[in-house]
Amino acid sequence: MSNLPSLLLPIQWRQNLSFTKLAQHLLSSFGALWLLVEMLSFFSQPAEDWLTSHWWLFLVLGIVSAVYSSRPRNSFSYKLEGRDVVIEILITDAFRVPGALIVPVNTTFDTDLGGRILKAPSIQGRFLRDYYDSNFEHLDLDIEKQIEIENYSHLKIIDDKPGKRKQFEIGTVVRLEKQDRLFYLLALTHINQEGRASCTKEYLDDALAKLWYHLGEKGDKCDIIIPVIGTGHARLPIVREEVIPRIIRSFIASCSSRTPCDKLTIVVYPDDVARYKINLRDLDKFLEYSCRYAQFAIPEQEQTRKTSDDSEALPVLRN
Repeated sequence: MSNLPSLLLPIQWRQNLSFTKLAQHLLSSFGALWLLVEMLSFFSQPAEDWLTSHWWLFLVLGIVSAVYSSRPRNSFSYKLEGRDVVIEILITDAFRVPGALIVPVNTTFDTDLGGRILKAPSIQGRFLRDYYDSNFEHLDLDIEKQIEIENYSHLKIIDDKPGKRKQFEIGTVVRLEKQDRLFYLLALTHINQEGRASCTKEYLDDALAKLWYHLGEKGDKCDIIIPVIGTGHARLPIVREEVIPRIIRSFIASCSSRTPCDKLTIVVYPDDVARYKINLRDLDKFLEYSCRYAQFAIPEQEQTRKTSDDSEALPVLRN
């Protein structure tokens, strides 16, 4: 299923196929038939007779046209009002989309955990297999090198968990470049004593805010690809249809003072659409509305200057 195009997902056909649209196309087809009959009746009676006797062709064309116009879309993209930024929701495999990929990890940046990460059907597991040939030790070296470059300080040492001991804060970002592709590892979850990851809505919001800030301050200003993070092994206790709007709102808020990238693509895995009954029509409407009516906060410095200017412009009242 994961390799099939979104056109073959039954749930998308159910969401997109509209009987109203079907009726409109049928009426349009018969309207075209009537117009042709009227025109041909003036020029050629045999042609009119043939066309009238083959009316069913227009019925078929109307149905085909209606079905084609209602075909499922695998992407929705809109330009953010007031910014040269595009936000897209795309149904595909995140690794197939060109751009810098966000890879969610835990706050101790574990890469092994007894082989669990390598075997897991997750973004991090796929990243380790495809770009490091399953060599977690090599990945560890690259992570440690970047942590030194960024001069990150760990929060504490944890002794009662498997894997690494140094824990960094939620939202820590590590930049890696491998096989001519850029990756940003984002600390999103904590690991417990059993080696299981956990995430909360607060962790998600905090991590996203710090991610956009990092990209705005230190990023490469390339297209950013972000999966629906936190919803797999992170055990985030909300549905995917809530995570996607949170990503959108967080990113738009970050564009108030800086633009982290020119294009953000939120990738939904094809299997998840059917498995979790994700309503893509609602997400499309939410994205369009959010981009069209985006409201940006005025930076504090600009707000102070604006208030000062407004005060100077006030008329002086005299008795």
